Amino acid sequence: MANPVLTTQVAKRTWIVWDAKMAESPMDADEIADIETPQGGSAVLRDRFLIDGGKPLPAYDSPNARAFAVEDRRDLSRDLFALITTPGVPIRTTEIRRLKSSPASGHIDVVEWGTVFWPTLERRTTAIIFELPMGGPALEQIRRGNPRLTEYDIPRKIIQPLVDGVRHIHSAGVIHRNIRPDNLFFTDAECQEIAFGECVTAPAGFDQPSVFEPIERAVANPAGRGDGTMADDMFALGATLVVIITGRNPIERIKGEDLLFQRLNIGSYATICGNAKIPISLLEPLRGLLADNPEDRWSIDQIDMWLSGLKQTPMQKKSASKGDTPFRFGGRDHVNPRTLAHAFNRQISDAVQTLKDENFHAWLKRSLRADELSETLKGFIDNAVFHKDDYQGTEEHLVARACSVMDPNGPIRYKGMSICIDGFGPMLASEIIRNGNVQDLTELVNRDIWQFWTGNRASFMDTIDIARSFTQMKNWLGINDPGFGLERCLYEMNPGITCQSEYVIEESVINIDALLPALDQAANNADARTKPVDRHVIAFIASRFNEDIAPHLRALASPKEGTSVIGMLSLLAFLQWKLRADPVYGLASWVGGVLGPAINGYHSRTTRAEIEREIPRLVRKGSLPELFDLIDNAEKRQEDQDGYADALDEYIACAMEVEEIEGTGSELTEKAEKTGQKTAAMISILTTMIAVSIVFISEML
Repeated sequence: MANPVLTTQVAKRTWIVWDAKMAESPMDADEIADIETPQGGSAVLRDRFLIDGGKPLPAYDSPNARAFAVEDRRDLSRDLFALITTPGVPIRTTEIRRLKSSPASGHIDVVEWGTVFWPTLERRTTAIIFELPMGGPALEQIRRGNPRLTEYDIPRKIIQPLVDGVRHIHSAGVIHRNIRPDNLFFTDAECQEIAFGECVTAPAGFDQPSVFEPIERAVANPAGRGDGTMADDMFALGATLVVIITGRNPIERIKGEDLLFQRLNIGSYATICGNAKIPISLLEPLRGLLADNPEDRWSIDQIDMWLSGLKQTPMQKKSASKGDTPFRFGGRDHVNPRTLAHAFNRQISDAVQTLKDENFHAWLKRSLRADELSETLKGFIDNAVFHKDDYQGTEEHLVARACSVMDPNGPIRYKGMSICIDGFGPMLASEIIRNGNVQDLTELVNRDIWQFWTGNRASFMDTIDIARSFTQMKNWLGINDPGFGLERCLYEMNPGITCQSEYVIEESVINIDALLPALDQAANNADARTKPVDRHVIAFIASRFNEDIAPHLRALASPKEGTSVIGMLSLLAFLQWKLRADPVYGLASWVGGVLGPAINGYHSRTTRAEIEREIPRLVRKGSLPELFDLIDNAEKRQEDQDGYADALDEYIACAMEVEEIEGTGSELTEKAEKTGQKTAAMISILTTMIAVSIVFISEML
């Protein structure tokens, strides 16, 4: 069992990381790192890579992972390090596989990954092995003057290799979403080759300070920022270059809401670069990269043209549309509807009153010249009144619709949450892990709130794929059977999350082939009276196992306990057979202990006794398919049914024979009367004979 003190420390660190992100806490990575448990111990990944817990490499830490030295037992000359991820935080498994199979220059290479037992945590977690960047963190080296950079060196030594890195990463099908100054490294000891650090130890954008996120994602909850597009990486690159060029974050003193409101009011470029001392020769690419409109933002082709010396068409900085006079709401003066949308979502009741206030609509028309917006919002109010008796008439629904048109480029806003459409999965995971408010997320799906977002963004993403995804989730949520519901949505939308079943959560099961061994291990401490599957295990199998398991799920959902138990056994047996998994002795014993209802489904006592005698032998073999064949053998079932039918026929025949002998109804009454008459006659005769005999004897005497 895990050490309760260490487990508590790990859990504490995990919750602080998540809660700090959700609340946009100023707690930084160094403060979070102080909560980590002491280092020590080691682990071996794939029987090859020795991860030394006694050799931490804090310079290579990520906000949600700790770095340690690694020794490749097959090639001792390699310089490697491992990131040990925080248990519970979903990782980006798809991106890990792509980067591992397609090493890209400009990014530290993924060498291997998998789960290991980490001694200081006393549980399993994911370890990811990378090539060690020999030059260390790039920003630190640049600040030390190694290498020495002038404004004329930056395009060739910094911008060009980083742009090439973005190009190569995207060619591998990966959106980085973790580009920031402290995640850049020099791969060589001479500090001439610069590359991006990891992007896989947390959901996309989760670790990013908001200044490195485009505004439409910066206003979203960190867990709900989504995978994004190349345009998002280009923005992060622009903000990162500002820090490298100036040697510091020029807006580090502006925090939280103040930073968001300033960016929404005057634009990201003006906010980030306004007071920074940037060489004139570098202003053009920064202005292009930091454009708030994704369509105006420079692409790789445009920055390539600039690097080759071709001047771009001068692009004027576009500030957000402002009103002539401010509108006061929530303690702030607002000059555009985007900041109001952000504030409305935080104060819903007050927002409803404002939406109904004619002074607000007068401000929209006079100050913003937004007559069409005003009429649209009034239409939403009328619709809410019409639907006053259902959810479409609720304040939350009205404000969500209003926010979608007031900030058409922003995230989905609902009940205080802000979620980018492609960030729904990680947001769901964060709420489940944190025991947060999952109900609001399910309402967002079931009530089609997400459709407010897609209405104005046909050119931003493939809305057909989005609609298909949310429609499927709605279908899953509408089915309460095992293998569906909220759990199915969780695993389908988060391929990098571990199975959250209490049976295997400490085993960090991400891939389906690790599930049976984890359940086998869990059998050692399990309550033998419980089934070895719960809703999480079943949903995990349904989402990770690429086989048709619909018949097994139907059996599992049966109200008949015997059928449900057989469904459980058939699913696990099918899994072991298809994956060609090793024997699972503990799991087989666990399963064998709950097969009573399935065994009692046989009518023959002899058959039930034979099965009960045979179970221990198959348990010792650890074979679930053989155990299933014993319990639900088609021939044995047919034989039992035939025997039962024969016995039933024989019983009916005997009953009829008895009935025929004894008769029924009036016939039985007549027989009784005749029998009584015969008996009475015999008694009369006997009495008469006795009397005659007495008289005769008397006369003789």
